[in-house]
Amino acid sequence: MNDYPVIALDVGGSSVKSALVATGQQIVGKVCAEDIESGATADMILNTLAAIITGHLDKVKTVRGIAFAFPGPFDYEQGICLIQNQAKFDALYGINVGARLKKVLHMPTLQIKYRNDAEAAILGEACYGAGTSYSRVIGLTLGTGLGSAFIAEGVVITEGADVPPNGWLYSFPFGNQRADDVFSTRGLLARLRKRGIHATDIASALQKGDKYSNALEASFASFGSDLGMFLNPFVADFRADGVLVTGGISEVWNRFAPSLIGSLSVPVLRGALGNRAALLGAADLY
Repeated sequence: MNDYPVIALDVGGSSVKSALVATGQQIVGKVCAEDIESGATADMILNTLAAIITGHLDKVKTVRGIAFAFPGPFDYEQGICLIQNQAKFDALYGINVGARLKKVLHMPTLQIKYRNDAEAAILGEACYGAGTSYSRVIGLTLGTGLGSAFIAEGVVITEGADVPPNGWLYSFPFGNQRADDVFSTRGLLARLRKRGIHATDIASALQKGDKYSNALEASFASFGSDLGMFLNPFVADFRADGVLVTGGISEVWNRFAPSLIGSLSVPVLRGALGNRAALLGAADLY
């Protein structure tokens, strides 16, 4: 039975990445990506997820189980969605996703496990990607918000004197703001605006040209050095031997990494697995 693969799904607001993950954390074939209408009814969302699972079951017939990387808030132990007022998956609020999926799939004994999507991506990188040479890692996902996880010897640490509650950094203050409002896409865009660069996303900010090159450079450099300053006490408390960075903002790595690296006393690693990271981190539940 242990040789059967796991079906891993990384559920986002507009698409679902999925793959079969074999023993040894090997992705079988390619990573699939399907659109999902996260503002739809509960039945429509669940039917989309069931169709993705069925597509993989058609290839292998028998699996160890299903592993979800799912955004929060979510009761990951019970499989109950707690997302509200986020313009995505509102219709799933209070629903036991696994119980409903088993009914749709007519598979009452199917095993289904869940992990936070940011945690899954960080764990995937820590155990199977850029962080494999490090034993105590603080991982970040920099994008829509600030996701984080603390990993020791391949295990997610969520409590103890040396980690913040749940391993979450987003709610900690930096200056007079929450870290989530500073070290995120909206935080970076606000930083750019202060230097006269008005853009709706990072890519268009980078197209502003020579006139704004100094302002761009200064904005990204301050983003990196501020992030390092914010992380330093957590690195010390956790005795981390590496910091791992994933997420959409890591796409402009060369612009903020030098100042981040310069402000930390441990190596800073860029995620290497791309869309496979969260799938491997979710499948690690098995």
